[in-house]
Amino acid sequence: MADSRMPRQTSAPPPMPSQVPQYSYAWVLYVLAAVVALGMAYAIYQLHYSYGQAPHRIIKILVGVTVFLIAFFRPYVAMHAWLLALPLGEFLPATGIPGVNGPNLIFIILLLSWVVPRIFSRERIFTRTRLSVPIAVFIGVLTLSLIKAVVFPPSAGSYPAIVMVKNLWNSALGLAVYYVVVNTVVSREQMKNLLVTFGAGATVGAIIAIQQFIGLASHKRVVGALGDVNDLGAYFAVCASMLGGVFLASGAFSALKRVAIWVAAAFTTIGVVLPKSRGALVGFACGLGVLALSVSKRAFVFFLIVLALSPLWAPGFVKDRMAETRVDSVEAEIMGDPTDKLDPSASVRLRIWGVVLRETVRTPLWGMGYSTIPFLTYREIGRSFSAHSLYIATFGEAGLIGIAALFWLLLSCVRSGLELLRRATRKLDRGIAVGFLGATAALLVANVFGERFMNMSIAGTYFFLAGLVDRCIHFIRTEDAPRTAEEMTS
Repeated sequence: MADSRMPRQTSAPPPMPSQVPQYSYAWVLYVLAAVVALGMAYAIYQLHYSYGQAPHRIIKILVGVTVFLIAFFRPYVAMHAWLLALPLGEFLPATGIPGVNGPNLIFIILLLSWVVPRIFSRERIFTRTRLSVPIAVFIGVLTLSLIKAVVFPPSAGSYPAIVMVKNLWNSALGLAVYYVVVNTVVSREQMKNLLVTFGAGATVGAIIAIQQFIGLASHKRVVGALGDVNDLGAYFAVCASMLGGVFLASGAFSALKRVAIWVAAAFTTIGVVLPKSRGALVGFACGLGVLALSVSKRAFVFFLIVLALSPLWAPGFVKDRMAETRVDSVEAEIMGDPTDKLDPSASVRLRIWGVVLRETVRTPLWGMGYSTIPFLTYREIGRSFSAHSLYIATFGEAGLIGIAALFWLLLSCVRSGLELLRRATRKLDRGIAVGFLGATAALLVANVFGERFMNMSIAGTYFFLAGLVDRCIHFIRTEDAPRTAEEMTS
């Protein structure tokens, strides 16, 4: 009789080693790598000797291929590269592809590297957040508005659809960066690194503006690497407001990163002043007001006193610029400083608004169509102007539906910032919330007298920050969930 105390065998004995020799096929990878390297070398040889391509072009091609591979297989690295490229749009080499510049190309690769692997692995691509639907709706409304302008133009004449599509494409990419950030950033440490890179890119942009300012006469206005004085000012107003909030929470960073944030905050503040954009200056003042109010009521009162005394301490060229409200004639404005062509006097701006509103009343629900205002002003005034107000432009081009979608999006951004500020228990979260609310105030005010929201560099910067805000909220909710479950079971 078998002893019941004997341990029962629960698994089969390990199999005997196979008598068939085992071979490694790792050498195939080395052979393939050698074949690819030889193929690239042969392609370079043919480009140089057979097709007469200059060496610098070949180097650009190699750099482009390398960036593509790194960006696709390392999306996090691509995001850093995109942040560095964003403020240098006009300085980066052209791709030769319509509608695709340096930042656009990096972002497209970044978008593919996020979406394609998830499709093949059948993972969820999007995370539902407060801004995900408003952004999609706003882009959709603008797209329908563009289709309306092409199919049913508001007046006789041809409207270059390719130009309109290109404008919408650049703007949509700036808005879409939100989806990448909110779905790929996985930790607060990554946020810190991205904020340092964001500050480094803005610092480089400020240094370029400072170099231009030093080389120009005092009455000239710098365009920086963005190619437009008012866009440059609004970009720095957003960056400086955000970095100001992060500066208040710089204790959350290591010593080296803290210094990088301080330097970036200082340089971007200088960058706000150099383009002499009144909208940017007023917007930045509002952003600073939000930062001061977040510190204390006393700090806010002190800020108001310093602002009231600005005529005593502000640089002369800033005071002169703020005092300008009109020019002697429209002709002088049109034929004057070429860097100032998109900054008409107050009287011309009011005339543009009157023309836009008068035409929009005829189709108040859908508006005249995307990118039609420059053609309208050319017909009515004799020169192509933008509306010089985001809100007037949106109402004129997309009607009541468009302005409702825009206000929904902007209100959702404010609500995200306020929710993070209310929930924040960490220095980093509070700094991001305060900085984002300051950047929102700066952007909202700067767009009263300009259309800075749809610029690729500005929209990309702002919605990158919006993605960080909603990602912080997600982290906080995830951290609170276990405690809530524990309280319910106790």
